Amino acid sequence: MKVILEPKVTVVSKVNFLEHPEYKVPDDGDNFTRLGAFAAKGCYDSFGEEGRANKDNQLAILEYRHGSVLEHLNITLFIEGITRGCSLELNRHRMFSISQRSTRYVAEEESAIVLEPFFARLFRKLEPKFDDCVNRFRAASYPTPYELLEAQEKKGDDPIWRRLRDSRLLLQHLNSQCNSVFSYQDQVEELMKMNPYELENFDLRKWARGKARNLLPHGIETRGTYTTNIRGWRWFIESRSESNAETEIRFLADKVLLAVREAAPLYFKDFESRETYEDVPEWKPTYSKV
Repeated sequence: MKVILEPKVTVVSKVNFLEHPEYKVPDDGDNFTRLGAFAAKGCYDSFGEEGRANKDNQLAILEYRHGSVLEHLNITLFIEGITRGCSLELNRHRMFSISQRSTRYVAEEESAIVLEPFFARLFRKLEPKFDDCVNRFRAASYPTPYELLEAQEKKGDDPIWRRLRDSRLLLQHLNSQCNSVFSYQDQVEELMKMNPYELENFDLRKWARGKARNLLPHGIETRGTYTTNIRGWRWFIESRSESNAETEIRFLADKVLLAVREAAPLYFKDFESRETYEDVPEWKPTYSKV
């Protein structure tokens, strides 16, 4: 069974500015900057090719927190390698347009398990292997019986005891999720055999998956296409990288910042990492809540 340790974020669409035949703006900057300046200059009727540079105009928009201008500047991301549990948090951001992988139409028999960052660190450290013979994860190197005996006497900060404890915790976490997926597989097969409505082909598979999918764990991978504007992405990064947010979505917010900063650098360069919490940066913008 495939295990995913971190999300992947890809920009799949961004702004394409088309010049107005009459109302002009200076020709500096990228499509984001020119469209943003066009929207802002429209507010003040300050069009003209010789006016203030688009970059300077948009920096002022950020400084004065004229956030509605940024709502014209859309970026679409394809996000993969997150848990369905994380997607429930992600989908609460109502400014997103969302198209998410379906558990009813898609075969989840080959689901990938996504590990939350704490368990991902344990996985990298312990390197467990999946044993296809018994459909279980096993530790790459358990302590020897003698080491176990010695560790049980010491416990506390003993490194052998810590390794045993970490191995047990990780394997329990992985195998519990795997067992849920195997139960789902079994139930899909049984439901297709029952077939009380005499369905065929795709309709039968969809019916069976829809009945069995509640057995799937929150930890299986989901993917989706997410579109919002720069104001929405700024707020997502600011609120979800904050230390009180859940760690997996904080890790995602970090990846999102890298992606959108490359697509539209002017609008995200004021984000600075003030501190790191649970090995994930907490990003704070100079211009908060724009």
